[in-house]
Amino acid sequence: MTDTTPPPLPDFPPPPSAPKKSYTNAIIIASAAAVIAAIVTTGVVVAQSQDDKDDTGSRVTAASSEPSSASSAKPSPTPRQETFNIGDTANITTSSVDLSAAALAYKDKGITSGPGLLSAGQKWAVVEVKVCNQSDEPLEVSPFPWSLAYEDGARVEPTHVSGGELPQPLYPLEAKVKGGDCVRGNITFQVPEEGRPERVLYSPSDVDEPVEWQVGKA
Repeated sequence: MTDTTPPPLPDFPPPPSAPKKSYTNAIIIASAAAVIAAIVTTGVVVAQSQDDKDDTGSRVTAASSEPSSASSAKPSPTPRQETFNIGDTANITTSSVDLSAAALAYKDKGITSGPGLLSAGQKWAVVEVKVCNQSDEPLEVSPFPWSLAYEDGARVEPTHVSGGELPQPLYPLEAKVKGGDCVRGNITFQVPEEGRPERVLYSPSDVDEPVEWQVGKA
């Protein structure tokens, strides 16, 4: 009987496995892409963050920038206080006083006094003044808020003296004036023999600027 069993097949080496290089390269490429994407994204975020900071932070402008019309607008000037002539009456009203004041006359010739009262190169001048209290509260008055102003800036303060030869009545050294009442008198000054004051000033403590009367030329 004939043997029909086929001969055994020869041993062949197993087929090589799929190359790993391409798989590894794919992983490397994917990782690199992810890193690049992260870098790009981070850069965008950083740039956007910087833009946001620039939009909300302090801005530095050139020193020569022109100011806006609103900031360059100038306030209206304060009106100058009126200047009066000798003989005029000024009404003075503040938060604490309500009064009227007048420099009625100025005289600096022919005024004599007792010996030894005048300094060398000086003469007497008198200003007749009147102050009326127009409020309900009592008002304190004295000659010392009054002064003489010269063109060169010199100021002369009152000199309170008494004497029968000085023009009467003398303004009181210190007095209280009730509401609706007035006080009048002559205030004496030692002034230079040469020249003439430019203005009579009244500067009580309750008034911001002196009230002024022009003396005028002799």
